[in-house]
Amino acid sequence: MNDRNLMMLSGMIGGAVGAGLGYVLFTARGRQLRSELQPELETLVTEAVRLGKMVDDLLAGRPIAPARTGGPRPVAGPRRTM
Repeated sequence: MNDRNLMMLSGMIGGAVGAGLGYVLFTARGRQLRSELQPELETLVTEAVRLGKMVDDLLAGRPIAPARTGGPRPVAGPRRTM
């Protein structure tokens, strides 16, 4: 791809990103979309931070605690012996 084509492609991508941001930031439907996506984005950021901490622990050689899902814990049943 030559320089001219790359510049045209960059301009088109920049224009599309700008138009999308303008829609999301300055229209009523965009505000509604942001309010619908906000909880999911907050969850995504929280999980990304948690993953980053887990990677840091792994790289530092610290043990990783199991994830707490908040759900019910499995109930241990009777052990079978052979």
